[in-house]
Amino acid sequence: MWSWRLARVFGIDINVHLSFLLVIVLGAMQWGSFGVEGAVFGAVLTLLTFASVTLHELGHSLVAQAFGIPVKDITLYPIGGVARLGKRPKTAGQELLIALAGPAVNVVLVFVLGALGAWAFGLEAMQHALQLGRTEDPTVVTLLATLVLSNAVLAVFNMIPALPMDGGRVLRAVLSWFMGAQQATRVSAFIARVLAVGLFALGVFYNPMLTLIAVFVFVGAGQEVQEQKISRILDGVQSADAVDPWAPRFAPDSTLADAVNVLTRTNWDAFAVEHFGRLVGVVTRADVLKAAQDQGPYAYVAGVMRRTAPVVDGREPLEAARFKMNESGEPFVAVVRDGLFLGLITELELVTVAERMAKAGFQRNDATLAPEVSLEVGKRSNW
Repeated sequence: MWSWRLARVFGIDINVHLSFLLVIVLGAMQWGSFGVEGAVFGAVLTLLTFASVTLHELGHSLVAQAFGIPVKDITLYPIGGVARLGKRPKTAGQELLIALAGPAVNVVLVFVLGALGAWAFGLEAMQHALQLGRTEDPTVVTLLATLVLSNAVLAVFNMIPALPMDGGRVLRAVLSWFMGAQQATRVSAFIARVLAVGLFALGVFYNPMLTLIAVFVFVGAGQEVQEQKISRILDGVQSADAVDPWAPRFAPDSTLADAVNVLTRTNWDAFAVEHFGRLVGVVTRADVLKAAQDQGPYAYVAGVMRRTAPVVDGREPLEAARFKMNESGEPFVAVVRDGLFLGLITELELVTVAERMAKAGFQRNDATLAPEVSLEVGKRSNW
């Protein structure tokens, strides 16, 4: 929501959030003291800086794709970029390489832009622009020098060892080789929160932006710990075992009046539409209510059902079912085994199983690493 697609690169949508326009305005204002040309320079500099951010996120995304991890999109926000991954990296080594790929892109840009500026304008001119660029009329040299500096800052800042930043993921990946994924996440989250308190203190006295980053790190570290617990629980339960045999199902010729009657007596949000035991579609609570209002109670469910659904094998863990929901953007997934439709899994089943297993004190040894995947179905890993 509030985002629009700017481009599509390597099958990945590059989106820009509406609030990003504010950053361009602020960039223009920072250089506005040099007149209209300065304001234009500031806007262009901001756009090129966020082009570097986009390349940073593409670094993460392309390495993830190389490991077979789907990437739905990259979205640019005022505080940076977010790449949404469709699966968790399977091993600590994969997470390590994915996390390092982003800052590595910025390091390469530092050398490329620095070499280009030194070749075109001379090393002394680049050094002068770095030192006094903001006190003189902006030029192309100033642009290149500032981009070199901003990419250096991006590389260094992102490597701060605080989850959910890249450096925190690198730290967790390394620690997991010695103490396991769960303990590594806890230790990394503790370090992140300590650093967040320090950043907050610096922000109060020096730069208010640091306080926002500190809050982001502190909250994100807690989410990482919680996510690790949920991922381990869902990884230990087969999808078939989470299917509720008592969940209501409709036939294609069921009327909307019949469907609404069922909705008033249940708390499910998605319902299978079957024909002689074969899944032919899925209808959601919202679809039924809207259609009943628009078409009347005697219309058929077949007219409003969704004819395709994400599918997971019943022998796969619930974590795989959650990723299928994430990848498709649907709040449900169809479970099949040996070609036989078993039923739907919705957010309700995921929450119910997670809560029940957590109360039972579920424990399982796990040698793999589980990076952040949102607890809310439909969201993805943020890099």
